[in-house]
Amino acid sequence: MEFSMVDHPPCARHLGDDVAIAEAGQGRTLMFVPKPDTERLIYTVWWRNNGGNSTQWQMEKTISLDSDCLIEGAVGRHLLLYYIGVSSAKQGCYTQDVDTLQLERVCYSCPKQSQVYWNFPPSL
Repeated sequence: MEFSMVDHPPCARHLGDDVAIAEAGQGRTLMFVPKPDTERLIYTVWWRNNGGNSTQWQMEKTISLDSDCLIEGAVGRHLLLYYIGVSSAKQGCYTQDVDTLQLERVCYSCPKQSQVYWNFPPSL
């Protein structure tokens, strides 16, 4: 297991911002950071090439999430999303692949205070 410390991208951040870091394959790391001065559901995606010599974060794109969605974190190549709102058909915890943006429901009901436990045990 390898640990490293990096500076966050050069953007304004606020206390309580939902930031998630995910692997993207090909030695790349993605960081999802709320875009400053916008709705909290618009995220800027930054990337860094860990396989090369790049130590700087580069802005890749801006994405918008559903109005009832919160980023809870990331596991491997997946964002962990929590959907709230009035529609019980959508409520629950989801994973979203950072490459394909494919959404998969993990559980139908998930109290906000709980943490999603996903992708264990690892495939052999």
